[in-house]
Amino acid sequence: MPRVLILIDKHGWSYDTIARGLVTHNPNPDLAFDILAVTQETEFIEQHHGDYDLVFALGWTLVMSKKRKNHYGDLLPFLDRAKLITGIHSHRSWDDYRSLPDDGPAPPAELVQRLAKFRGINIISRRLFRIFSEAGLRNIVLTENGVDTTLFRPTRPVNTNPGGPLVIGFSGSTEIAKHDQLKGFTEFILPLGQIPNVEVKVLGGKGEHQVKREDMPALYNQIDLYICASTSEGFSQSVLEAAACGRGVISTKVGGCEDLITEHHNGYFIRRDREQISSLVRRLESDRHLVGTLGENNRAVVEERYSWDVRVKDWLHFIEANLPECVAMPARRGREPRPTSPS
Repeated sequence: MPRVLILIDKHGWSYDTIARGLVTHNPNPDLAFDILAVTQETEFIEQHHGDYDLVFALGWTLVMSKKRKNHYGDLLPFLDRAKLITGIHSHRSWDDYRSLPDDGPAPPAELVQRLAKFRGINIISRRLFRIFSEAGLRNIVLTENGVDTTLFRPTRPVNTNPGGPLVIGFSGSTEIAKHDQLKGFTEFILPLGQIPNVEVKVLGGKGEHQVKREDMPALYNQIDLYICASTSEGFSQSVLEAAACGRGVISTKVGGCEDLITEHHNGYFIRRDREQISSLVRRLESDRHLVGTLGENNRAVVEERYSWDVRVKDWLHFIEANLPECVAMPARRGREPRPTSPS
């Protein structure tokens, strides 16, 4: 039985959520996975990585680091690069925070050259795929993020009663100034609470305010609408989780939100402009039936396209296609990774 080691940064964080979604929904009994965190289990990884047929570092920053501007060094140099695959999950890991919803830099040439040496790379959003494809990277596959639709599901209906407040939710760090600026919380989201009959709720947090993942669905079910005002995103887990809980999403045109949202159907796109965002929220506050419909449609979209039961197939194809030939799954033997083109 082929064995795959999935490397994450830290248990309980975003990569862990993705890894556990992949492992939990793996329908292939002939493929075994283990999940280890590089920040907590490095010694064990060094001792036992050779026991695995393939090592999947979920993000490239787990195995490479930026030593200085546009120069990258190896992390975990003991790993056999011939058995190593990785992923691209964000813009901020390489763009010096310059990406914006309507514009952004190309990835550094040295990063592209280094990534080209990996056995295979998965990319989680169509925008990121397009950026790296245009930069000349060929060993890439599009595998959009998924969400556990059994855990994240509607348990409380959206409030369609105009007598109660429209509750808008946001999930992210508000304590670190740079994160606050990139997420747009203080500048664009917090002021929405000044609109009559609108309430802004921060869902979870960091440190002592961090909420366990299994408790997050209850928080999403306390809101009526989710907002993302980021400068860039790969494919936000929070957006997917809120959508799975039957909440409509308003978002800047970033990453996976472009893939998820069909305007007027399950959400709306916004600019990073306070007046434009405020105008949209006022309109939605006055049309609660529409808010409810956005949420219902979003749940349907997620069930059809973004549940892990659906998305796991592309992830497994990527993994199986990169197994060494001598251990490849019989159904996949001889098949190369398919560089899926966004449609």
